[in-house]
Amino acid sequence: MEVTFLKIGIVGPKASCETTEKDLHYIDRNLEIRSYIGEQTAECGSVIGRCQQECDAVLFTGRAVEQYVVQNHDVYKPHTCISRSIISMAGAFLKMQKQGLALDAFSVDVIEPQVIEDILDGFQILANNIYSYPSPEDTDEAKYVCWHMSLQKEGRTNVALTSFQWVYRRLQEEGCNVIYLGPTRAMIRLALERLQNDMAINRAEYAQIASEILRLDNVQALEENYYSGMLQKTEIDQKVIRYTQSIQGTMFPVSRWEYMIFANAGVLRSQGNQNRLMELQREIQNQGLELYAGIGMGKTAYGAEINARKALNYSMSRHGRNRDIFWIDEHHVMNGPINREHTLRYQLISSDPKIMEIAEKTGLSATSILKIRTIIESRQSSIFDAHELADCLGITSRSARRIMNRIIDAGYGEVYAMDNGPGRGRPKMLIRIFSNLQTDKISVTSK
Repeated sequence: MEVTFLKIGIVGPKASCETTEKDLHYIDRNLEIRSYIGEQTAECGSVIGRCQQECDAVLFTGRAVEQYVVQNHDVYKPHTCISRSIISMAGAFLKMQKQGLALDAFSVDVIEPQVIEDILDGFQILANNIYSYPSPEDTDEAKYVCWHMSLQKEGRTNVALTSFQWVYRRLQEEGCNVIYLGPTRAMIRLALERLQNDMAINRAEYAQIASEILRLDNVQALEENYYSGMLQKTEIDQKVIRYTQSIQGTMFPVSRWEYMIFANAGVLRSQGNQNRLMELQREIQNQGLELYAGIGMGKTAYGAEINARKALNYSMSRHGRNRDIFWIDEHHVMNGPINREHTLRYQLISSDPKIMEIAEKTGLSATSILKIRTIIESRQSSIFDAHELADCLGITSRSARRIMNRIIDAGYGEVYAMDNGPGRGRPKMLIRIFSNLQTDKISVTSK
C-alpha cells in the first residue's frame, strides 16, 4: 500500500534523528524529511505541536519517546516508532566481543523481553547476570543512569546497553562501559511501511463522516429555576460550541437537552478527541449535571447518526449510570468504553447461523450472546456469578440471574458451584459457560 508523503517529521535526540534521516533518504529518495530535536524524552513533547503542523506523519526514534508523547500530548497525525530489534542486540554483542567483554553480564533498558530471550538463545548464553529494565514508563532518563551505574559498581554487570542517547552520554561521562542500541536500517524500513499503511487508513477514515450525540441529564434544577436555569444552560451551550470548534465539527441542537455534532470519523476516533470529550463531561458534572455521549461512524450522515443514537442509548441503559462513552463503527461494531484500561469490541449485528441458533434456544438476543463471548475472552474465564456478569454487561443482578438460567436451561452452561458465604442470604451461584457458546472470531482489544 504505497502512499506519498509531503513530509515526515522525525522526533527524538539529534544523533538518532540524523541516523534515521540518512537511512530514510537511502530507502526512498523522494521523501521530504525534517527533524525535531529533543535530547531527553520529556523535551520531545515541546516539539510535537510544531512537527504536526509542518508534517504529514511522525516518526519517533524510540518506543519510550513515542509512549511519553502520546500519553501527554494530542498526537493526531499518523505516527509510529523505530523499535530496537534482535539486530540491534546482535550488533551490541559483536562490540562486546571485540572489547573482550563477557556476554552473560550486562544491563539493558527498553528492549522487549522476547528480543532478549531470542538473542540469548541464538548465542547460547545462560542468563546469569543479565538485568532488563523493559518498561518505557519512566521518562526520567536519570533513573536509567543510576540503575545501570549501580549494577556495574556492584560488580554484577560489566557493560550497559541503552536505547537512550542521553543515558549513553551520561554513562560515558561517569566512566561506565556502555553501548548504544541505535536504530537499524531494517527497523527504520519497517517503521516507514507502518507509517505508509497508517496514512492510507487515516485518509480513508477522514473521508468518512461521524456523528456524536450529547445528552444532558439530571436537569431538574434547571427546569425548576427558570431564569438561573437559562443562564446555566447558556454557559453549557458555550462549552459544547467550544468543544465542537476544537474538533472542527458542526453542531445542531436536537432538543433543549440534546446536541448533534457531525465531524470527520478520524477526528472523533482520535485519542485527542476522547480526552476533550471526557474533559467536557467533567466540566458539566462540576455544574451538577450529567453528560452522556454516543459516537457513530457511517458511510452516510444518516448511518452515522443511527449508530451514534444506538451508542448513546446503550450508555444510558447501563447499570450504575457511570456515563461511559461507546462508539459504533460503520460495520456495526461496538467499541468502548473509551479511555478505559480495558475496552471491549463486539459485533452488534451477526448473520452467523450458529449465533442465531444459540439466540433462538436461549431466548437471548444475538447482541447479548456476542457481548458474553467477548467478555469471556477478555476475562480469560468462563465462570461467573450474577454480580460479575451484571457488572460486565452493565445490567442488574436480577437480569444477570435470568440470563444465567436461560444459558443453563438451553444446555450452554452448568452450575459450577454454590457459595453460601457469610450471612443467611440467597446462596451465590457460580455458572460455567460451555465452549460451544464461545468463539475465536470476536475481536477483543485492551488499551
